Amino acid sequence: MKTAARLWTTLALLSALPTLAAAEEARQATGKFEGKNWTFEAFGAYAFPAEVGMDDEPGFRVAVSNTGFQTEKLDRYYDREHVIDTFFADEESLVVYFHFAKNGAYRGMTYYFGSGDGCGFCYDGSVQSTVKIANGRLKGKVRLAPKPDENSWDIDLDVPIAPASYGEPLPAGGGDPGKAYAAYHAALVADDRAALAPLLPEASQVPFKENPAAEVDACRKDHPDQSFRIVKGWTQGDRALLVVQGETSYSRVETEAHLIREKGTWRVYNEVLQVRIGD
Repeated sequence: MKTAARLWTTLALLSALPTLAAAEEARQATGKFEGKNWTFEAFGAYAFPAEVGMDDEPGFRVAVSNTGFQTEKLDRYYDREHVIDTFFADEESLVVYFHFAKNGAYRGMTYYFGSGDGCGFCYDGSVQSTVKIANGRLKGKVRLAPKPDENSWDIDLDVPIAPASYGEPLPAGGGDPGKAYAAYHAALVADDRAALAPLLPEASQVPFKENPAAEVDACRKDHPDQSFRIVKGWTQGDRALLVVQGETSYSRVETEAHLIREKGTWRVYNEVLQVRIGD
C-alpha cells in the first residue's frame, strides 16, 4: 500500500492563486484513512456549507487531508470544493469528503485517489459517528471498521465551519467591482494593455511591465473572453467576489472573479473557471 507524504512546503498552485496549504502547526484533524491502494494520516480538515447525501439536503461537507488547509483563504472562494479539487488535491495531498446533515448526522462520503481507489458517493450504515454541530464548529469522531479489500477510517474532527455568507451583496451588475470587471473584460478582448494595466493589482505591475504578453495570456486563461454576465457578487472590506457566467471560444463557462481595492480602485487579481458541462 502506498502512503502519501505530508506536504509542508509552499504549494504553488498558479501564479495568481494564494497558497491553500498550511504549515504543520495548523493541525485540524487526527486519525487515519485507508483506501484500497493509498493510506494517509489525517492532518487538515475544512468544513463548509453544501448539499449533502443522496437527496442533496442542506448540510456540511468536510474535506479531510494529510495536508493542512489555510482556512481564511479558502473562505474567500465561492465554490470551495472545486478549488480544493483543482488547486489543492494531488498525489501528495490526498482529500476525502465526509457529508453531514445540519444536525451532524452522517450522510455519506466521496473521494478519488486514482484508478480503482475512489468512490463517487458512498454510504455505509455501519459507519459510527459522534459528530455534533455547535457554536460554529463541527466536532466528533467518524469511523468505519476495516473490511477486506474495502476502505476504512477512524478520524477525529474539531473544525470551524466556513461562513455561508461572502459579505455584503452587490447590486445587479456588480456595482463598482462589476464596472471594473467589465473594463477588464473590454481591455482583454481588445488587447488594450494600457487600459488593462491599472485594472491589475499592484503586485502584478512589475511582471506586467517586464513581460506584458505573458501576463495577458495568464489573465485570459480563466476569463470568458466572448461574453459574460455577472450573476451575483459580494464585498467584504477591500475584497469583492463576483460569480460570472459567460462563453469562451470552446464552451459556456462559469468563473468566480476576485477583486481587491487598492489606491481607491477595484482591480482583478484572480479568476477560477469551470466549464459548464451540459449547458
